[in-house]
Amino acid sequence: MTRKQKKTIRGSALKLLVFIFALTFVTSSTLVASSKNKIFAQTLIEQTLAKHPELEGIGLGTTAMNGTGCVDIADTDTNEIGEKCDKGELAVIKTGKPTVEKESDGYDVTLPFEVSGQTIGTIGLDFKLDQQRTGLVDKGKAIAKEIEEQVPSKSKLFENVK
Repeated sequence: MTRKQKKTIRGSALKLLVFIFALTFVTSSTLVASSKNKIFAQTLIEQTLAKHPELEGIGLGTTAMNGTGCVDIADTDTNEIGEKCDKGELAVIKTGKPTVEKESDGYDVTLPFEVSGQTIGTIGLDFKLDQQRTGLVDKGKAIAKEIEEQVPSKSKLFENVK
């Protein structure tokens, strides 16, 4: 191979690397920008959490508009989004009765999530450990009502919000 051919190959390889780098940058920027778009449910729980210092976290579980199984559609711990509802959540949906579980970092209160008089899923409220167990269901119901009053229909939960 001649010196000129080697130089041409190096130049082409360098251009290819620059192109790949630029493409990667543009793609990742697009993904970051699109991840800033949230659904209404996520915005709703973030706003609710900001109003309630007694809470550590909030999660909403329901069936997706085009799905069948119950999944977390919004959560202050975004790693939970998309996770299937657990047995406890499914029991709350079935019975309509709230539950309180003591965990190492607080209390997990799970309540039915009702829209237009129908249970569509669950509202999970993580109360901080410094809260008294007595009365948590009542506090949880009041917070759940705040959330439910802002949801005129299940489809509203899935609307994009910027």
